[in-house]
Amino acid sequence: MTTLDIKKLTSCGSDWETNQYALLNKVKEWVDNFHKYKLFPSIEDSIQLNLALEDILRDNIECKLWFDNEIKTRQINERFVVYEKAHSIGNQLEKLLNFIEWALKLNRPVLDEGRIIKNFVEENLSLKRISTIERNYHGKGYFTLPDNKNETVNVYLYEIVWDWSQENLYQRICSNLINSIPMSSLTKPIEELMTEFINDSQDLHEPVVFLFETELDFPYEETIFPIAEEKLLKYLSC
Repeated sequence: MTTLDIKKLTSCGSDWETNQYALLNKVKEWVDNFHKYKLFPSIEDSIQLNLALEDILRDNIECKLWFDNEIKTRQINERFVVYEKAHSIGNQLEKLLNFIEWALKLNRPVLDEGRIIKNFVEENLSLKRISTIERNYHGKGYFTLPDNKNETVNVYLYEIVWDWSQENLYQRICSNLINSIPMSSLTKPIEELMTEFINDSQDLHEPVVFLFETELDFPYEETIFPIAEEKLLKYLSC
């Protein structure tokens, strides 16, 4: 699965018909994934496409307005080649803007569909804390997440990490799988099992533990797990 090259897709002088064909194929791939309830990375790609196109559209609309104003207000009486070059530039800007508006219109329903599925999963994925403390020192803790399709309960050690991106400090979550328990082997509620686990745990001092619950059997790696991580990160960031 290849990622879209937005810069190449929107460069002036492009073969716009080829670019449309490439984008149509990519959007079809995203829609096919959504119909299988596979959200990631398709929904992130769709969001990034939308943001990038809006930025390019905003910048080039300003450029087009300035360019048109300059061409109209200045008398071009030096050489015909000057006018011909200006006309070519204006024509390429027009094609770029038309392509971006078409691409945004194409992507909008895809983005809406992805968000509807994501909201549905979030609403059907409950989170609760069973430890006595709410947060761990150094931002580490545990969470469990059921994989209903494979009939297992997965236990993760997570850590909140701070990163810099474009001069902005932001948080992300890193999760490591430490155990995968078949549901058929559970002889006691998962709450009780995790309480015993943290009481005997030597890895963290007074670890915080969260439990996710859901009856959905959507694809785990492409949908359930990344949304669970997002939901936990939002909770911990509040």
